[in-house]
Amino acid sequence: MNKEEKRAAARLRWERFKKGKFYGILYDKGLLYFFLSFLIPFCIFWYALGSYGVHPFGDRQILVVDLWHQYYPFFRVVREKLVNGGSFLYSWENGLGTNFLSLISYYAASPLNWLSVFFDDDHVRDALTFILSAKIGFAGAFFSTFLRYTYKRRDFSICMFSVMYALCSYTLGYYWNVMWFDTVALFPLVMLGIVALCREGKWKLYTLALMLSLVANYYIGYFTCIFSVFMFAAASIIECRGIKDWFRKLFLMVRSSVIGVGLGGFMLLPAYFGLKLTYSVNNTMPHEISFYEDWRKIFAHLLSYDAPTKVDGLPNFACGMLAVLLFGVFLFSFGIKIREKIASLLMLALIAVSCNMNILNFIWHGFHFTNQIPYRFAFIFSFVLAAAGFRAFDIILSRGIKIYQLVLMVIAPVTVFVLNYYAAGKKFEFEGALKSSIIITGAFWLIFIAAKIFPFKTQKMRNALMTLALSAAVFSEFIANAQMGVKTVDTTGYSDYPTCYEEIEELLDCTRKTDKTLFYRTEVSQTYTLNDSALYGYYGLSQFSSAANVSVTTMCKRLGLYASEAGNRYYYRTSTPVVNSLLGIKYLIKKDGMLNSEEWVMENIQTSDGSNLYENRYPLGLGYMVDENILRMEDNGGANPFEYQNELIRRASGVEDKLFVPQPVALVEYDGLEITKNGYGNYTFQNDSDQPTGSVTYTYDCIDGGYLYGYANGTGGTCDSLEIKCGDVPIDSGKLIESYPIVFPMGNGQAGESSTVRLTSNEKHKSGNFKIMVYALNKDTFEKAYCALADEQLQIRSFKDTDIIGSVDAKKDGIMFLSIPHEKGWSVYIDGEKAETFKLLQAMTGVRVSAGRHNIELKYTPEGFPLGVAISFASLVLFVLCVIFERRRRIRRQALAAEAAAAQAAAQQEENPYRQGAAIYDQLGVPRPEDHIGRVEDSEVVLYDGIKSAEKEADNAQSESDDSLQRH
Repeated sequence: MNKEEKRAAARLRWERFKKGKFYGILYDKGLLYFFLSFLIPFCIFWYALGSYGVHPFGDRQILVVDLWHQYYPFFRVVREKLVNGGSFLYSWENGLGTNFLSLISYYAASPLNWLSVFFDDDHVRDALTFILSAKIGFAGAFFSTFLRYTYKRRDFSICMFSVMYALCSYTLGYYWNVMWFDTVALFPLVMLGIVALCREGKWKLYTLALMLSLVANYYIGYFTCIFSVFMFAAASIIECRGIKDWFRKLFLMVRSSVIGVGLGGFMLLPAYFGLKLTYSVNNTMPHEISFYEDWRKIFAHLLSYDAPTKVDGLPNFACGMLAVLLFGVFLFSFGIKIREKIASLLMLALIAVSCNMNILNFIWHGFHFTNQIPYRFAFIFSFVLAAAGFRAFDIILSRGIKIYQLVLMVIAPVTVFVLNYYAAGKKFEFEGALKSSIIITGAFWLIFIAAKIFPFKTQKMRNALMTLALSAAVFSEFIANAQMGVKTVDTTGYSDYPTCYEEIEELLDCTRKTDKTLFYRTEVSQTYTLNDSALYGYYGLSQFSSAANVSVTTMCKRLGLYASEAGNRYYYRTSTPVVNSLLGIKYLIKKDGMLNSEEWVMENIQTSDGSNLYENRYPLGLGYMVDENILRMEDNGGANPFEYQNELIRRASGVEDKLFVPQPVALVEYDGLEITKNGYGNYTFQNDSDQPTGSVTYTYDCIDGGYLYGYANGTGGTCDSLEIKCGDVPIDSGKLIESYPIVFPMGNGQAGESSTVRLTSNEKHKSGNFKIMVYALNKDTFEKAYCALADEQLQIRSFKDTDIIGSVDAKKDGIMFLSIPHEKGWSVYIDGEKAETFKLLQAMTGVRVSAGRHNIELKYTPEGFPLGVAISFASLVLFVLCVIFERRRRIRRQALAAEAAAAQAAAQQEENPYRQGAAIYDQLGVPRPEDHIGRVEDSEVVLYDGIKSAEKEADNAQSESDDSLQRH
């Protein structure tokens, strides 16, 4: 076989392949470009991670900031429940118990998290990294789908622009907020659904994509809902045909939105009720308009190769210099409708103004001002800009490159470069991000010029080579951008997270094997993350999340624990035996050493490679009887946690003796500070020395039968560090009061010994106030109060996350104190009868129990969950009915059209005898005469026209029916 024959055979095989189903799926359906649009950003991101040694390419990891403290610990709990079983409605592994459905609706509801079950326990962090990369890949894939359908183009150019959206500066600056990126990825799919709805009346994609967006992350899904309104306005102006068609599409849009939101009701409604318990519910809208940033700096930040905003800074708008280069072409080129240009320009302006104006920013963020990480909806700007750039490129590919377009390409990049000149204080320094952006912009422009002047054989070849050259430049640009993003966000050590994990796991296994109690709480004496209980996997107190119950936060602050309402956190570090007992903390783990305090109440029962496990000698269970007087407990504002605990124990146990007694200062030493006393424990200081900091040391005498506990507060951050000693034995030290006041133990000292507290001023403050109070806990009074509470505890026989069964033997009528954060989702049944629950200490759950022995059952269903499930089910039924109705209507329309066409064809035949004769020849199987051929062809044309006419009449009838339905 010669070369020509081989080529002919190859062409023949290619033609056969093009006619096959696989080719249709791969090219016509866009599967190839979908796959490439997923794979390219996925690989670029992994290359950037690998270049900075992220595991498995090195000993680094992506866990930083809140991904370290929150997102990964919650992700670990989700995987644990997937692998080992457990309810997704409630979790005991953080916050004394928390509405887990509400928590994961923001942090960990991603369907992709299910992939974590395919990773073993030693590679859970790798699972998180892989899942994040997959989300970025899907952002590119779904954006390619949006471009392919909206602009009807099927070539490699959609892959190039998909990378620009998937790896925009928003992604590269905020990727550590892993839970946002499901909805960022789904955003183009929702917008595609809106375009399809306005163009063809296809509403199912929009409905399902909106539901997935809201379920995956309701917070970013809320942004999607807001922008969908503007997207529909733009798409309906561009796509709809007439006012009747517009009203029909509006009806479909509203109906689909209601169904989409309703389908997510099982997740959204519990999340809503959960948010009502948080601090964010207290936000108020500003009354005056103000702007945050200099407009020049905002748009100057469109440069490539620039460090994206990670925590605080300018909006992350950048999506590559090619999109900027083509923006002028989009605005001024012929072939793009003016209304399309205006719509895109208005949408870009909307996002830009919303980022910079306080009121609009407040509304976009769910009527809430964010704590850092501003402008969380900025990715929409990149979406619109990248889509506009692709639209301009589509015109170039379709109509060829025009000279005026080459001139228009210069406008937007030069504007950005000039804005950088002014933003830098009218200084032009050809270096860094500006230099690289100018070079890559010049490269893009030269590629367009070369494509214009070079004599290609065909327009198709010109487009292919131009796209290939531009893609190479874009991919190199985004490889550098991705590396800059990873460098900006930073990494942490892989092998040292979490610290002492094997030792703590061994100690926790010890408690599981030896303690047959069905429920108890454990804590670690020093925090590693702010969600250690979720990270290590034990029932604990600590919680840092946007879903934190603000009432529990306030209670913890009253008790002297680390807590901040505005910071959405409360967590354990050290505390008094009173707090440990009341909240059911039975075990305490000290990493890297001994506890050096509270030997009388904490027994060391196990050691593992330097870490120690202590058992509380005075534990209380999940529930126990307290006196009715606890209802008259007053909230003293947290000014003195010792007096608060005194009052609490007196009212709960009936023991009138004081538990904590204030201690005088035995000796005070100053180092560079002048101190003024303003009352017990309240001091003012002045630093007149040349040293940036000063310190003061207070000494207290220990007493027999009592143990010293201190409370320190560096008001306004004036003091930040403490050093606590009992004799020469160090108890604790560090920046313990840098952010929050805290109660701490002061050792095991008795009469003849002393304990000291040394406070160091903050170098930023030369004067200020601080508090230091020291109280002695009376051991005999504590034991007396403990016995009064411990003899009427809830005896648990069966324990599940949402269903607890036990019994209590109450000596008299009273109140059962349940150390469970109060929520309407908890129901208490006493001897099968539902009892009324109420708040104790403004945060915990209480229920009245009469004297005698009673069976107790606690059941939990998140508030709003039953109603949410009902709404989801009703929405699903409505969705199915709409699909069935639409299908039947389509079949009926086709049948009516066919009948009408047949009737019209029959009428035409009766009028034309030549056609009747042709039909007779056909029935007899006899060849028709030559002079009848043209008439038969005319009959086919008439039949086709009849079918189209009947379909049009059916469409008009249906449109009138829909209009009538809307009016009613």
